[in-house]
Amino acid sequence: MTTNSNCSALADPKRFRPIQDLHKWSPDCMVAVDDSFELKDEFLFITDPIHLGQTMSASTDPSASYVRTRGLTVTHYGGKASCPVLWCNPYLLLPLSQSLEEKFLVPANTETLAEKISCHSGTLLFLPFADDIPQSLRDQVNEVCTDQNGAKIRLAAGTYRVFYEQFESPQGFQEELYRNIVAQKQ
Repeated sequence: MTTNSNCSALADPKRFRPIQDLHKWSPDCMVAVDDSFELKDEFLFITDPIHLGQTMSASTDPSASYVRTRGLTVTHYGGKASCPVLWCNPYLLLPLSQSLEEKFLVPANTETLAEKISCHSGTLLFLPFADDIPQSLRDQVNEVCTDQNGAKIRLAAGTYRVFYEQFESPQGFQEELYRNIVAQKQ
């Protein structure tokens, strides 16, 4: 990747679009209805929820409840993909768009917080890793990170709103293939 000194080269708010409301297509999907997450003094865990297995579908398990009430799920983007996790204040970027060239410009003051996040199901989970996380979920998260199927990253405390960064898609192609995921510190 090459460098550029301006964070607006990393993410352009003019291209930001609201993320999907999962309840519109699945009212009983058992995830929080929100487009933001809050961090205090904790890590943010990012993974494909498929790596948490049964935790996501259990209805009474404390780990499932923690994920449903505190996690933010994003879908309707390029699907099966992998990318780094980049930070340039105030943007956390997962560059997934197929419109990006392999050598897209990365601002010089950008941090790579994770070399690669893999997504097999077309869904990503953003989960604050607070002190009250159930031990069984804590163990699962640590295993997912050890297997390099997710990452725990440290960001400044605050509220982060999640958007799609929508690029123009060629005629006849799905627009979902031309989206990044951006979390902007509010």
